[in-house]
Amino acid sequence: MNRRIITVMVICCMTICTVSAPVLASEQNTGIIDEVVLEPKDPVMATVLAFGPGLAVHGWGNLYAEDFNMGLTLLGVEILSIGAMTLGYIINTDPDLTEIYGGNNDDDRRRGGAITFAFGFVFFLASWMADIVQAGKKAEQYNKEHNLEFRMQQESYLHGNTDTIYAAVYNIRF
Repeated sequence: MNRRIITVMVICCMTICTVSAPVLASEQNTGIIDEVVLEPKDPVMATVLAFGPGLAVHGWGNLYAEDFNMGLTLLGVEILSIGAMTLGYIINTDPDLTEIYGGNNDDDRRRGGAITFAFGFVFFLASWMADIVQAGKKAEQYNKEHNLEFRMQQESYLHGNTDTIYAAVYNIRF
């Protein structure tokens, strides 16, 4: 009976965390800003940030593109998926520690742990892929909303060369 209550409480906590992440991420305008300097966001850089560092922190590309609601939602899904994978691993390696409803033998418990781990892994990959797919689009959308145009800067004398060389100059600011 106690395990069922704990399971229901864990599910409620996971639901509250997932639902409340966008609410906590909403901006509150508490004062007047005199001057704001907006810089355009690079769609390629947003995708690269979602792919590389985004593996460890899902939503990194969306945070770069200043879509804080989606970035924090993906981060919350990542945290919940890591929790599910951990719980599945614990259930699978030590079946005597837990008991799954409807199954009393070790094989049923191990199967339940494997399924829990698999769901956590699928959600982990899905939130990472969602960040990769959406980050570039969100950066372009940010540029359109703020009437900004992203372009590569031309460096005439890069590394002492006198030839005209085009180089990408990135400035990452959050």
